[in-house]
Amino acid sequence: MTTQDSRALPLAGVRVLDLGQFIAVPFCTLWMAWLGAEVIVVESGGRMTARGAPPFAPGHYGNPDASGYFNSLYAGKKSCALDLTSDAGRDVARRLATVCDVMVDNFSTGVMDKLGLGYEAMSALNPRLIALSNGAFGRSGPMKNTRGLHSTVNLFSGVADVTGYVDGAPRIHGGVLPDPLSGIFGHFAVLTALHERERSGKGQYIDLAMYEAMLTLIPEAIIDFTMNGNEPRRVGNRDRKKAPYGIYRCAGDDKWIAISVQNDRMWASFCKAIGRADLCEDGRYTSAAGRVDDVVEIDRLVEAWTREQSVDAAADLLQKAGVAAGPVLRCDELLTNEQLQARGMIVAPPHPVAGTFPQLGLPWRMDSLQADYRRAPLLGEHTHEIITGLLGMSQGEFDAMNAAGVLN
Repeated sequence: MTTQDSRALPLAGVRVLDLGQFIAVPFCTLWMAWLGAEVIVVESGGRMTARGAPPFAPGHYGNPDASGYFNSLYAGKKSCALDLTSDAGRDVARRLATVCDVMVDNFSTGVMDKLGLGYEAMSALNPRLIALSNGAFGRSGPMKNTRGLHSTVNLFSGVADVTGYVDGAPRIHGGVLPDPLSGIFGHFAVLTALHERERSGKGQYIDLAMYEAMLTLIPEAIIDFTMNGNEPRRVGNRDRKKAPYGIYRCAGDDKWIAISVQNDRMWASFCKAIGRADLCEDGRYTSAAGRVDDVVEIDRLVEAWTREQSVDAAADLLQKAGVAAGPVLRCDELLTNEQLQARGMIVAPPHPVAGTFPQLGLPWRMDSLQADYRRAPLLGEHTHEIITGLLGMSQGEFDAMNAAGVLN
């Protein structure tokens, strides 16, 4: 890791070998790239797990350089095409690990050892190497060889068990929540390891289990079951101690507003804002406990008002009255949201194949520094640079491996 000047991005000089697939590890290293790290993605045209995922840019269906999924999660990184099924390809990967600060993967347990890239072997060659391995159930314990994607992780973690409507079945969260969540945990674990290495001079191995990251979402349920033996009780969008609290339909097609009345003072403000000051005098609702006890009627009263309002007008009115409220936004609405745009969170690095498309950037800002928002690489775009430049191999060696299909 090179010395940074006072205006360098936090991870300037850090080099990362990215062997990740799908979302968790690519999300982890996406933040690293945006924070200035040189992230080298090892991939192969013969096994394009990420690049084969839709949606594709219009007119480019199936083009590995036009996958919206890849171009979002691999922005700012470098691509080195390498066939890891070949002895020569694995040798190059091992050489890369010796010149990197960080190595990350989310293969099945045991794959890295089979590739000759296990931490014990690599740390012997590069004692300062920090390795993060992300699996559904980690790399130790009786379930270390059990495979699982997001739905399995969601269920096994118990998060699905506490999620759902009253008297309904457990519900799996939409999308792939365990992946970016574990990616965030992995990102900060690597930052901590880098910080520790500055003191000790040594690298370390980080064993990250996705389901353990998910457990952090439900500490109350775990504590209540562990200490009191209480099974989780699903409450839908409601809260056990506050009301009104939930998602309420507004005027228009599939328009919703989130409202959270935090205390009795806010309840009074809410009632006055919607023109129902009489509710403040109703003894049944003057306390949070009373409102929770009669939550069905409370929700009916609230939605009777929200259904007649546009979501933006309702949110603006309630916010001005000091009530915690905001519109529920679809993904496309997030990308055009004025607040996110004003804070510079919507970025759109131009791409030579896919064109310019908006995506979410880092969820924080850095004083006087701008994140390194660069486009995703083309397949194998940096292979020559990495093989002949970083590793110092000759042009003849490069040509020979290329002819043999190693750099595919």
